[in-house]
Amino acid sequence: MKASKSPLILNNFFLLNLDYQFNQPSGKSKINLLELADKYNLDIDFSFQKLDDETFQLFTKIGVNDIEKPSFGYILFIEGVCVFSFDKKVKLSEQDKSNLLHFSGLNICINSLRNILATTTSNGPFGRYILPSIDVNLLLDDKHKQTLENKPK
Repeated sequence: MKASKSPLILNNFFLLNLDYQFNQPSGKSKINLLELADKYNLDIDFSFQKLDDETFQLFTKIGVNDIEKPSFGYILFIEGVCVFSFDKKVKLSEQDKSNLLHFSGLNICINSLRNILATTTSNGPFGRYILPSIDVNLLLDDKHKQTLENKPK
């Protein structure tokens, strides 16, 4: 099947912060790595910023097992920014632009960070950690609710 380019253009990606720690298990207990990683606490936050009429930034940060009392294994924090624009040859409504930026843009940014986490942990004691698939719809809904709750009345 022939693929078509999206009118959403990823102009650049920048890694802003990466923190990698390993929380060593005590004793010689046998640990199921898949079960352990499945229980990791995940925290994702993001913010959009319009730079000018054509350029947008999406800041995204992800914490994995990055809590006060983390589980054994990896403790990860990463943040990056994607810079997007839209293909000028394609006519898009503001709603279309918003949908592309929020759904596709957020997925692109999370995937960029996922790749760095996998590469960073690939030589770690527990092997490569792959960030699980994220329900972006729920993430966007939660962010919208949070924004409404924090609005001044």
